[in-house]
Amino acid sequence: MDNRSNAQEMRTTARLLLADRRRSPLFLVLLLLSSVWISCDAPVKVGLIGDQFGAVNADSAYAVMDKAVLRLQQQQPDVVVQVGDMLESIRNIDSYEAYQKNWRTAASIMDQVKRPWFLTFGDHDVVPPEYQPLSGDRSREKWALHLARLQGLPVDSLPYYGVSIKGYHFIFLYSLENLHTDPRWGSIFLNSISDRQMKWLERELDTHQHAKGIIVILHHPHWYVWSNWYRIHELLRRYPVKAVIAGHYHYSQDEGILDGIHYYVMGSTGGVINDTDPNSGGTFVYGLMTLSQKTPPRFLLRSVRSDSVIAVPSRRSMDRIQAVECMLDGLWQDENIVLRQGKLFDRNGDKLTSLHGIGLESIANPIDVPISIVIEYDTTLIAAARWNAGPVPLDGRAKLELKPGLGMGWANYSNVGKWDKSKPVWEADLRPENRYTLKSITLNVFVSFRDDRERRVHRTITYGIN
Repeated sequence: MDNRSNAQEMRTTARLLLADRRRSPLFLVLLLLSSVWISCDAPVKVGLIGDQFGAVNADSAYAVMDKAVLRLQQQQPDVVVQVGDMLESIRNIDSYEAYQKNWRTAASIMDQVKRPWFLTFGDHDVVPPEYQPLSGDRSREKWALHLARLQGLPVDSLPYYGVSIKGYHFIFLYSLENLHTDPRWGSIFLNSISDRQMKWLERELDTHQHAKGIIVILHHPHWYVWSNWYRIHELLRRYPVKAVIAGHYHYSQDEGILDGIHYYVMGSTGGVINDTDPNSGGTFVYGLMTLSQKTPPRFLLRSVRSDSVIAVPSRRSMDRIQAVECMLDGLWQDENIVLRQGKLFDRNGDKLTSLHGIGLESIANPIDVPISIVIEYDTTLIAAARWNAGPVPLDGRAKLELKPGLGMGWANYSNVGKWDKSKPVWEADLRPENRYTLKSITLNVFVSFRDDRERRVHRTITYGIN
């Protein structure tokens, strides 16, 4: 039985007891107060919608968002939060009118939930066309603020604000004060919150220190650079902050609890996603956070496609996924094929070497658990393939097992590499009859590993013939 049902039952019982004059008046008062207390602690449901951009196609991104909002509506949330990148400020956007069209599309979708909804601004919402860290071009930021005010969101000239819902206070920080900066893939030391916003945050926290709980939402997970974030965390831990939620990475992960604060990254609801299994960021998602004074926040993540519950991975699992993806991304540089006078060559700088096959030198295991690799290829183009990872070459169609760290030079969740790339780990012979008519060579690379569950990563690598 939920709290509302309990409260109703208590009120009914109280009315019956009031009719019984033999009951103590003090007993009846206590009983009625307990009924009110139970009612006041009814859970608050917060819907979570992730990034729509970056996306290859805006219509496809908003179609995913639309389906997610309709599914979320069935969960009857009290409020809905969009974690940023609801719009696109650069790709196919060359005017305020084009930007406004995206806003109207997104807002009409969010309005379908028929609940109050709020957003924090992300990089795709506000960054200007020219890439320059600390850019002074605030044109897109002004567009976003103007349209947010027209929508009725409580913003003025600053892109951060707070709202109270059913006794809980929600603080929407702005992680893009320094435009074109990023906590992982950009100028990480510049991706921080200003002293001005910090002072506002302290006043906001102090004003609402007696709320049932405080939830902080921002787009960039600033805590990936702890030297930028630690002073914010030190401030938050002094107040009843229950959770800090970010977006941006297009995959969900549970960061765990630090000083009673649950850190959480919300995945993509339309923006591009990893080519991984659904429990490792490979599906569009929407979320529901349930707040109660008695318990920590509870997060439930669902697939937009199937509405099935998704297991939210830990940060450690997703960092492993990211390192594997960085390794696979490095395979693009292993071949640079050119066609000259009807013959194939491998280009290395200005040097051309006659080419009879291809080789992958960048394959390695960048993580702390064993990985398995399988490579599939077009047998009409490739005659034979082999693995050179052991003392004896293995069939290149077989699954290769690599021990933790094997072959790696350096590895983290943003950059991996090898010191020694003198010998291909996997190589294949091209069929002579097709060698001079090739337009491209495509390989499908599959990596799997197990931590708390099976994780799968896929990359399609295409080498064009220049």
